[in-house]
Amino acid sequence: MKKFLAILLTLCMVLSLAACAQTAAPAAEEATVEEATEAPAAEATEAPAAEATPMALKLASHNAVVEGNPYRVRYELDIQEAAAAAMESGFDVSYSSFVSNQDAATEAQQLQNSINEGYNIILVNPVATTGLDPIIEAAQDAGITYINCDCAYMSTDVNVLNVLTDQEYLGYTTAKYAGEVLGKGAKVVMIAAMDGIQANTDRQRGFEKGIAETGLEVVATANHNWNPTESQQRMAEILSSGVQFDGVLVSQCAENALAAFDAAGVAYPKFIGFGDTGAYMQKMLEINKDGIKTSYMVLSNPPGVGATGLNFALNLIAGKTLKDGVYAAGMEDTHQIWIPSKVMYTDQNQADYVDYANSFAAGDSITFWLTVDEVAAQYFN
Repeated sequence: MKKFLAILLTLCMVLSLAACAQTAAPAAEEATVEEATEAPAAEATEAPAAEATPMALKLASHNAVVEGNPYRVRYELDIQEAAAAAMESGFDVSYSSFVSNQDAATEAQQLQNSINEGYNIILVNPVATTGLDPIIEAAQDAGITYINCDCAYMSTDVNVLNVLTDQEYLGYTTAKYAGEVLGKGAKVVMIAAMDGIQANTDRQRGFEKGIAETGLEVVATANHNWNPTESQQRMAEILSSGVQFDGVLVSQCAENALAAFDAAGVAYPKFIGFGDTGAYMQKMLEINKDGIKTSYMVLSNPPGVGATGLNFALNLIAGKTLKDGVYAAGMEDTHQIWIPSKVMYTDQNQADYVDYANSFAAGDSITFWLTVDEVAAQYFN
C-alpha cells in the first residue's frame, strides 16, 4: 500500500511540473511576438537610404590666352570652382585646361586631342570666330557637349551653343554715361580691345551707338588687345601726340590707361570707363576721395561666363531642353545666349561700394556666374 501511494505521489508531481511548463510557454511566445513586432521598426530606422552616385564627367577648358591676362586667369579659376560645386547637383566633374596662345593651329590640335581622349564636355574661348567647324562636328559626333564661351563662334554651318556676356550693353552703357557727363560735342579717345574677336565687335557696336546718341566726337583710336601693358602704352602714345580730349572710352584695362596719366604727370580726364577690376575701382575711389574729379563707369564683364557655360552643359547632359526665345535678337543663327551684366557702379553711387571695392586682391576682376539651378530656371524647360 505504501509503495502504491509513493508511485501515486510521484505521478502527481510529474503531472504538476508538466502543467507548470505548459503555463510558462505562452509568456515565452509573447516575448517572441513582441520582438518580432519591434524588429522591423528598428530595421527601418537604422537602414539609410542609398545615395545616388554622382555622374563622373571629364571637362576640357580651351582658352586662346591666359598668362598676362587677369580676366582669363579668373575665367579659368571660376570654371574650376563651378566644376567643384557641381558635385552638389550630382556631377563629379574633373577639370583640365589647354591654352593655345592665340595660335589657331595649336587650338585645333588641342581640341582634336580632347576628342580623342574622351572628354565629355569641351568649353572653348576661341582664337577666331570661324574655322573650327570640322572639329565641332567631330566632337558632337562623339557625343561630346561642346559649348563656346565668352567670345562668340560665328559660323552658321554648325549648331553650337554660344554662352556670352551682353557685350553690346557694356559699350553702349559706358558711352551713354560718358555723353551725359561730358555733354554733346565733347571729345573722346577710344581704346578698343582686339580686332577680329566677336566680343570686341559687339562691344564696339554698343560704343558707337552710345556715341552717336549723345553727340560725342572721337578724336583718336587704338587697340590694347586686352593686354594691361598695351593699354598703358597706347594711352601714353595718345598723350604724347598732343591731341586734346575730355574723356577716355576704354574696353577694360582702364586702370592701366590711368597709369599713363600718372607716368606723364598730367591731369586725369573728366571721364574714363569702363573697367571691371578691383584695382580700377580702388583707383577711382582714390582719385575722387575729396570730391568727384573724374567720372567713371564700373561694369562687370564677368570671367564667370565660362563657369556659366559649364552649367549650361550640365543641364544639357541631364537631358533638359532650352526654352524658346533664349537667343539674343538677331543672333538666332549662331545660337548666342547673352548673359546680362549684374554690376554697375559710377561716381554717382560710389559710396555704396567702398567696402566691396576694397575687398578685391590686386589684379582680380569682378565676377559672377549662374549656378546649375539658376541656368535651369532661366533658360531650360
